[in-house]
Amino acid sequence: MLLKEKLKTEIDYLDERYLELLYKITRQFPHIPKKTQVNAQKQTVVALFREIADAGGLGIKKPDMWQREIRQERPLPFRSA
Repeated sequence: MLLKEKLKTEIDYLDERYLELLYKITRQFPHIPKKTQVNAQKQTVVALFREIADAGGLGIKKPDMWQREIRQERPLPFRSA
């Protein structure tokens, strides 16, 4: 992924005159099907959640209390507390 980020940075600094040429060149290479990309992203997210779970979670004992503290809950209109 680091190489991808470097490539994006290079494109950002590339002279505008060469962007179309770069686009045409990159379109010549084989592309990963969109479904495969989405599946790879899902697997990355699953792996991250597993890593968090294997490490013992986030250490939040009472999620509802934690959420109220983080969100600084306030009463919502037309809703009972």
